[in-house]
Amino acid sequence: MFKLTNGKIKEYDFSNKAFTLIELLAVIIILAIVALIATPIILDVVEDARKSAGLSEANMIYSSINNYCASSEMKKQMGTLGSDDVDCSSKTSFDLADLNKMVNLGNATVESNAFLEGKLTSLKVISNKHIYVLCSTGTMALEGECDTNPPVEPEPDPEYTDNSGANSPELLDNMIPVYYDGSNWKYADTKEEWYDYNNKEWANAVVLNKGVTKNVGDTVNESDIALWYVWIPRYKYQLFNVNNGSVNEQEIQITFENGTATTGTVKCTDAVSGSGSSSETCTNATNGNWYTHPAFTFGTQELTGFWVGKFEVSGSTSKITIKPNVSSLRAQTVSSFFTAIQNMSSEDQYNLNGDSHMMKNMEWGAVAYLSHSKYGINKEVGINNNSNYITGCGAEAGSSSSSSCNAYNTTTGMLASTTGNIYGVYDMSGGAYEYVMGNMVTSSGSFYSSNAGFSEAPSSKYYDSYTYNTDYQTHGRGKLGDATKETLKTFGSNTGGWYSDYAYFPNSSNSWFLRGGYYGYGTNAGVFNFYHYNGDANSITSARGVLSVRE
Repeated sequence: MFKLTNGKIKEYDFSNKAFTLIELLAVIIILAIVALIATPIILDVVEDARKSAGLSEANMIYSSINNYCASSEMKKQMGTLGSDDVDCSSKTSFDLADLNKMVNLGNATVESNAFLEGKLTSLKVISNKHIYVLCSTGTMALEGECDTNPPVEPEPDPEYTDNSGANSPELLDNMIPVYYDGSNWKYADTKEEWYDYNNKEWANAVVLNKGVTKNVGDTVNESDIALWYVWIPRYKYQLFNVNNGSVNEQEIQITFENGTATTGTVKCTDAVSGSGSSSETCTNATNGNWYTHPAFTFGTQELTGFWVGKFEVSGSTSKITIKPNVSSLRAQTVSSFFTAIQNMSSEDQYNLNGDSHMMKNMEWGAVAYLSHSKYGINKEVGINNNSNYITGCGAEAGSSSSSSCNAYNTTTGMLASTTGNIYGVYDMSGGAYEYVMGNMVTSSGSFYSSNAGFSEAPSSKYYDSYTYNTDYQTHGRGKLGDATKETLKTFGSNTGGWYSDYAYFPNSSNSWFLRGGYYGYGTNAGVFNFYHYNGDANSITSARGVLSVRE
C-alpha cells in the first residue's frame, strides 16, 4: 500500500497505527456497563433454578413419605408388613433411619417432621441451601412463603337433596340413579331432582346388564336392567304399641335422621333365650317416645340408609336378578337364597362395593313402617295376585288370585307399591311368600337351622334372633321395629296383624319367618303378614335382596 506525500510516493506503514487510550477506556466502560446489567440477571436465573430444583426435591420427599405410609398401612391390614418395614401407624415422627427406607434423600436433609393420623402434619427440608416447609394447604414452599390465601377452587355443583330431611342415597359401584318421566325411566343427574320423599317418590337406582352403557339423560329400559333397588333412609319412629296389645291401623310417625345420628331415646338389646315370652330388653320404651329404627344398625356399623330390592329375587342361584315382569326365583332353602344373594357383590357377578345380603326381619319392618307413614302409601298395600309369580304385578288389596298381570307401571299395578306410585317397593303383599333372615332359637338357646341347610350360624349381623316358644301366638317375642308385635289386631278367635294379615310366630319345628303372604291369600296377605316355616325349599317361597354400604 502506498500514499502520496509532498508529491512523492511513499510506502504506508501500518505498524504504527493503534487504538488511542480514550478508545480503550470507552470499550472498557461499555463492557463494564453490560456486565453490571447482565450479572444480576444471570445470577437470578441460576438462583431461581436452584430454588425450583430444591422445591421439586422437597415435594418428592413429602409425597414419597405419605405414599410409603399408605402402602405400609395396607400391608399391615393384609398381614404382610415385614420386620424391616416402617410401621407408620406407631410413629409420630420419623428418624433418619426411617426416612432412608422411605425415600432417597440425595443431598437434601430433613430438618424436622411430624406424623399424625396417617399423614405428615409438618415437614422441614433443606435442599440446595434453601429451607422448605409444609404449608397448611398440603404443599411445600420456601420457608416464609406459604400462601395463607391460596386460590379458591370453584365449588362443584351440590348434589340434589329433597326437603324431607332424608339422607341422600349412597350410590355404590355400578349403580346409576334413575327417575320416571311419566313414560320412561331415565338416567338421572344427581345434581337435579330425582327423588322426593315428601311426595312419596323414593330414590331408585339400578345396575345395568353387562355390556350395557348409558349416559345421563338416556332412557333406561327394563331389558337394560339386571338389579333394581330402592333407598330406605335412616329414620326414627314414635312408639305406638309397646306392649303388643290390640291396636287399630294408624299412621306411623317417622322423622328422618341426619347422617348416622341416633336421636331416638329408646334403647333395646337382645335378650334371646331357649324359652320365654320376650326377645329383647328395652329402656325408655314407652308409647310416645322415639326409637331410631334398629334396621339402621348393621352389626357394629351405623347406616345412613340401605338399598332394598324393588322386587322379589329372580334369575337363578348362580346369578340373581331383581327386575319386574319375570317369574320370581322360588323353591330354594333359606341357606341357598342367603348364599346366592351374598354372591351378588362378587367381581365375577355385579362387582358391587357393598354388603349384599338376604333381607332381615328387621329390615322388612323398616320398609313396612316407612310405607305406613306420611312418606308412603299410608294404607293397605295392594296385593300381587298373579298366580304365575310374575314380579311387580298388582291389584287392589284383598283381590283374589288371577293369571293376568297388572304390570308395576300401570295404574292398577302401582296399588301394590309401598308408595302407591311407581317409586316404591313391590311384591311385599302377595306374589310369593318371602323368607327373611329371622330365626327362632332352639329350646337350648342355640341357632336353629331346622331344614334351612345351614351347617353353622351365619354372622349375627345377617339375621335377627328370637326366643324359643311352642306357641305361635306368643307375639311378645317380637321386637320393636320388626312389624310383628306392634302391629297386632284381634280378629275372630285369633290374633292377627293389621288389615287381617296372618300373624303366626315361629314355633316348634318352624324356626324361620316368612313375610307378606302369597298370591292366593287375599285379605290375609300384606306388608304386616308374618308366618312360620322350617326353612326348606317350597314352591311358594322366594326372598329379597338388600344392599348396605360397607364401612
